[in-house]
Amino acid sequence: MVIPGLGQILNQEIKKGGFILGAVFLLFVAGSIKLVFIVKAMFGRPESGPLVLSQALEQYDLLLMIGAFLMIWLYSVVDAYLQARIKER
Repeated sequence: MVIPGLGQILNQEIKKGGFILGAVFLLFVAGSIKLVFIVKAMFGRPESGPLVLSQALEQYDLLLMIGAFLMIWLYSVVDAYLQARIKER
């Protein structure tokens, strides 16, 4: 339940597990880069200037990445559990 894709690998679904691990890794890297840009923009703008609407909307990209990660994680857990139950029978 901690590492998305590991359950699929344990269930002998190597390709599916590798794909999920790769997707989570890419989301992690993209989210980390986006977070660096957000923090840099927050500390780089003058205090008196208002936050521009386009800058505020760019921060929602990070929320979308977190949502995508949560969906992949939930799918990974449920799929690994159901496949393990099927193989157990």
